Amino acid sequence: MRAVLLWTISDFPAYGMLSGWTTHGRLSCPYCHGSTDAFQLKNGRKSCWFDCHRRFLPVAHPYRRNKTLFRKNKVVRDSPPPYLTGQQIEEDIDYYGAQKTVKQGGNWHVPGNMPDGYGVSHNWHKKSIFWELPYWKDLLLRHNLDVMHIEKNFFDNIMNTILNVPGKTKDNKKSRMDVPDICSRSELHIKSNGNVPVPSFRLSSEAKSTLFDWVASEVKFPDGYVSNLSRCVERGQKFSGMKSHDCHVFMQRLLPFAFAELLLTNVHEALAAIRAFFRDLSTRTFKEEVIEQLHENIPIIVCNLEKIFPPSFFDVMEHLVVHLPYEALLRGPVHNGWMYPYERSMKHLKGKARNLAKVEGSIVAGSLTAETSNFTSYYFASTVRTRKRVPRRYDDGGVPQSYAVDGVPDIFCQIGRFGGKLREVWWSSDEDKHSAHTYILLNCEDAVMRSFESLFVSQVEEAIPGISGTEVDARKDKHFVKWLKGQVDYDDPYYPVWFHDLIQGPVAKVTTSSMYFTRGFTFHTYEYGRRRATSNYGICVKGETDFYGILQEIIEVEFPGLLKLKCVLFKCEWFDPVENRGVRFNKFGVVDIHSGRRYNKFEPFILASQAEQVSFLPYPRLRSSGINWLTAIKITPRGRIVAGEEPPLQEEDAINEVEVPDQQTDEILLIDSDNCQYEDLPEDVTDEAREDEFDRSDDDHCSDVDENSNDSS
Repeated sequence: MRAVLLWTISDFPAYGMLSGWTTHGRLSCPYCHGSTDAFQLKNGRKSCWFDCHRRFLPVAHPYRRNKTLFRKNKVVRDSPPPYLTGQQIEEDIDYYGAQKTVKQGGNWHVPGNMPDGYGVSHNWHKKSIFWELPYWKDLLLRHNLDVMHIEKNFFDNIMNTILNVPGKTKDNKKSRMDVPDICSRSELHIKSNGNVPVPSFRLSSEAKSTLFDWVASEVKFPDGYVSNLSRCVERGQKFSGMKSHDCHVFMQRLLPFAFAELLLTNVHEALAAIRAFFRDLSTRTFKEEVIEQLHENIPIIVCNLEKIFPPSFFDVMEHLVVHLPYEALLRGPVHNGWMYPYERSMKHLKGKARNLAKVEGSIVAGSLTAETSNFTSYYFASTVRTRKRVPRRYDDGGVPQSYAVDGVPDIFCQIGRFGGKLREVWWSSDEDKHSAHTYILLNCEDAVMRSFESLFVSQVEEAIPGISGTEVDARKDKHFVKWLKGQVDYDDPYYPVWFHDLIQGPVAKVTTSSMYFTRGFTFHTYEYGRRRATSNYGICVKGETDFYGILQEIIEVEFPGLLKLKCVLFKCEWFDPVENRGVRFNKFGVVDIHSGRRYNKFEPFILASQAEQVSFLPYPRLRSSGINWLTAIKITPRGRIVAGEEPPLQEEDAINEVEVPDQQTDEILLIDSDNCQYEDLPEDVTDEAREDEFDRSDDDHCSDVDENSNDSS
């Protein structure tokens, strides 16, 4: 067996050990090398990358000529440093005399052992052993910048500075002392009497309290999506204990709207733009033109942040983001090069270290035991439950419903599993029964059923010339079931058995439950889940116009006959889907739903297989205006790969492309390519002046419990 080293994946300190380029100090960027514009802060005494990104802008961009927003009296005409090939890098290493570790030993940091020019013109402290590989110099990408840690560090710097966390904020007295020497930002200068002005990017005490209360009581995601963020609020002063994935979720899910009402518009939009960059960078699939767009826009995004935050805010992590699109263009989707899978693997390995005096040997022994048990488990009987055979917590069964005959439509063969206590109840009304039957008939993907539907439509159009499509749909909902029964004789052998069973209508009772597991999603009814610490009752149905709603009931419909056809339906309460009335979209890709407006047309049922999951979160607000607007966050189930000719993009099914402004550079505009045009729906909505069902007090908030305790066997 032969193996090839494709690239390395590590955090930034390990990047320096693997590559041989020291990743601290003024020259820590492994792409800019000695061509960096970084400098040392006089009072802060740390390396700073403030105003190092205008050189990456287009030549004619107005930011390059601005002498007041960035370093004062400075016009940037330099071009960005070129990306070196592997051969050029190896020549530089040999030119500066960096040696292998086995030759110079471990004391390379002693001044006499450092290569000439170290820390001044280069940062090569050794020649990595990887250069002995004959193909290493020909690789386009040798070491990955870890997006996971860069995103987390960027998020930590933003939150610690905005919240003014003592000891962690990038805005302190020393940083203010450096501002007059670097840029003309009088709003950040220390006054002659020693007073320090409050910056525009800092939350007030009231806003800070609102933010923490919102995270502690209002932010709810589906079970398993993220840890309980309310536990990360430390005494209402700061966030602590947030893992990398928690920061990832907060950065990409909450940051776009969390500060919309708490900070000035320009600050909020600058933060939302950097969120959009990381969001687009984390998609499952890439388009080359979109990556090129990100490459063009990330310098503008960073420059907009430089207009707001002090120079001390910009360390190497804020600078490395300008190189991430280049790596993405070479590597592909980010999941091929970030640390998440390896951090999880390290967690399992650390768990095997029982003997801390001999950690390595303990891990080897534990791994050998695990491999042995895994190998022998394949020889056990299928009835024996092993670690590999234990179903996941939210297993959906994995086996579709089967019938004694072939040709049964897929809607009766859905994969899913009920959870909790099952109850058999009567239909709540004849209207519900009729609506469910009609919906199943119209969504039955069968050629015979489609032909009957087309025949019904043609007969209606012939009987009523000029009838609109809306009126045809209304007649279809009301009369199609009765009409279809009159078209088919019950004993007609031309039609299959399941077809005769289906058109007769469902039985008088349905099976209902409060939980349902399907396709990696966990769904709860609103009544069951509204007091839990997680939110599993938000529903979205995709189409020409997306519908958003609240899951009210989960029912299994059964049809009479020998086959006993079964189909799981969700009964939902829908919000108004009309744009700018019940739904609105902002330029950062955020979808807002008006909780006080409902879809008045009686069409409550959908197939369980059609439901996507969303979370509805209110804005953290200082004012009561706009309180009815909720943000809809679409959820992608973990551990699921959707097969198809075109792999899906992450969550929104589209990349939020960033449009480069040519003249106006105060904001970054994001365009959702799937939501460029919207159709006007009929006036079948109504206002409801009732209390927002999503606004719950702290007394209503209780901790989540394990659904396994309620699952049926």
